[in-house]
Amino acid sequence: MSLPRLDFSTLSHNAAKWPLPGRVLLGCALAGLVLLVGEVLHLGPSRERLHGVVVQEQALQQQLAEKTGLAASLEARTDQLRVMEGKVAGLLQSLPGESEVPALLEDIARLAVANGVWVEGITVLDEAPRQLYIEQPMQIGATGAYHDLATFVGALGGLLRVITVQDVALRPEGALMRLDMLAKTYRSTMPSGKALQALEPGPQLGYEPFGYEPSSLRDPFQPLALQVARVPGRPGLAPDLTRPRGLLEGMAIDQFVMVGTLFRGVQAFALLRAGSRVHRLAVGDYLGPDHGQVTAIQDGYIELVELFPDEQGAWLERPRTLVLNVNS
Repeated sequence: MSLPRLDFSTLSHNAAKWPLPGRVLLGCALAGLVLLVGEVLHLGPSRERLHGVVVQEQALQQQLAEKTGLAASLEARTDQLRVMEGKVAGLLQSLPGESEVPALLEDIARLAVANGVWVEGITVLDEAPRQLYIEQPMQIGATGAYHDLATFVGALGGLLRVITVQDVALRPEGALMRLDMLAKTYRSTMPSGKALQALEPGPQLGYEPFGYEPSSLRDPFQPLALQVARVPGRPGLAPDLTRPRGLLEGMAIDQFVMVGTLFRGVQAFALLRAGSRVHRLAVGDYLGPDHGQVTAIQDGYIELVELFPDEQGAWLERPRTLVLNVNS
């Protein structure tokens, strides 16, 4: 069985004789076919290009809004840049043009003596050149009481030259603390007075120096029962920093226990035990890292006065009492 062949001429001739609804349907079908072909061949690609242009327009509008905001804040950003340049210039002005290691070592030694800290060694390491300055690192090892070491490190930051402290390691060493740290000082890469030729000089930077005040703080490395109150002191005379330090001045007063008194004629001596050794002290002898000096010896206690610096560099007196330990 074979299908009859479709004859379009006959179909179109007979279509004129179709009823009106059939001709309407045929016309709608032909119109839909034309629209479909036009959509596929012409309107589709044009619509895709239109969508791409709309996306590009939105991106350009966003860029325009951002650049408009930048243009509006250009004056404020210019002022901010000038302030930053002034700060950089101020920092560079604070750097010495030449190496000042000898003077710095003297300042470190002076601060150590003033705060009752024993500096066991300072190793000057090789310089490290940077873009605008040169780093001079130094490895410092010191021994002392916790609060004295903290005061010493704080005093380093108060020096006129710029010093930073890094890699701080703190560990107990007997009754004292051992501090190892890397301190860095800086100097300009150009001679003094020529470091700022590329920058317009700006205002010197001011800052509030931090003063470590341990009067109301406790030593975190000592039990609460052994804490000694550090009462505020009264103005006193500066100690003789050139005086040779005695052996007992390298030990914290907390290490000593009063075990008795000894009288030889009218002169009285205090017997203090530190570890397994007993030491004999008279009025005027020194004890502890804070320039403590014995002022009175009684049967049940001894009195001494310590000296310590305040934030302004003046010296204050702090009285202290050691009471006889009847159980020793």
